[in-house]
Amino acid sequence: MNNESQLNSIKNILFVFLFVLVMYLLKELSGILVPLALAILIALMFQPLVGFLQRFKAPKWLIFPTVTLITLLVVFAVYSILNEAIQSIIENQDFLVEKLNMRIKNVVVWINTNFGTAFSTADKKINLEYLINEYGLPATIPALANLLSSLSGSFVMFFLYYVVLLIGLADYDLYIAHVKGDTDSRLIENMSRIQGSILSYLMIKMLISLLTGILVYLTCLFFDLNFAFFFGFIAFLLNFIPSIGSIIATIPPVLMAFIQFDTFQPVIFLLLILSSIQMVMGNLVEPIITGDRLKLNTLTVIFGLVFWGYIWGLAGMIISIPLLVLLKLIFEHFPDTQIFARIMGSPE
Repeated sequence: MNNESQLNSIKNILFVFLFVLVMYLLKELSGILVPLALAILIALMFQPLVGFLQRFKAPKWLIFPTVTLITLLVVFAVYSILNEAIQSIIENQDFLVEKLNMRIKNVVVWINTNFGTAFSTADKKINLEYLINEYGLPATIPALANLLSSLSGSFVMFFLYYVVLLIGLADYDLYIAHVKGDTDSRLIENMSRIQGSILSYLMIKMLISLLTGILVYLTCLFFDLNFAFFFGFIAFLLNFIPSIGSIIATIPPVLMAFIQFDTFQPVIFLLLILSSIQMVMGNLVEPIITGDRLKLNTLTVIFGLVFWGYIWGLAGMIISIPLLVLLKLIFEHFPDTQIFARIMGSPE
């Protein structure tokens, strides 16, 4: 019994060391693993297109270069438009900050006039220029530029991962059958169901996020707001982060409207419309389409955002929820891991 107790203690210690080692490696190798994670998600998203071309008996030498070229064109187009928008914001940063500070001063004067208060625009707590210089907020937009720069630096690695995964995922069942030596193995059936569930989730989430981004973009265009595409893309991207993402995505366009317009009416209307879009898409449309099976409980979402945000930064926060949902779908298909799927899921 004593030996068994010592053995359990050793196992627990080894488990702790292994966990710490995995955490360390995930963080230190983020430059390699983040492009890999993105390549996996995007390769899965384009599998339906590969399957569609295969059903028409198109040769492999034509299928994969075609899908890869389409992917590259989409990535390059998005990158170019985003980079142009960010560079434009950086160039006009001083003007935007000055105008925003002027708007805040006008608001302070209006509050003092109508409510009899005595706020001072010289107060450091409400002086935007002081806050920006003191807390380094000018680094926010350049940080986005640095993120784009780092992503472009990792593009070659992402491209290599993507090509290998795109080709490999198309014939994964043949590889498993070769390894197992059994074309009717249950493992192949489970993997097929898992892939189907993953593809279904990714396509639904992608379409909902895309629709949200388009609605935000069209709304910004209707109000003739500057950087409309940029705000639409931010909404699309942050829609992958439940709850928090929709709130964050609403702030930049409303802030730009506050700077751009001389009256409060368009700012308020823009805020109401954007909030309504996020509420309808997030609380009505998405739950109806995805159902309870793909829902994660709040604790799992918070843990995922904190954990992957700490490990991989902003990129980790964006892909954390898709990764957790994929993990939950995998757990559901194996009896020994179904308990973990239930722990991650929502009882509602």
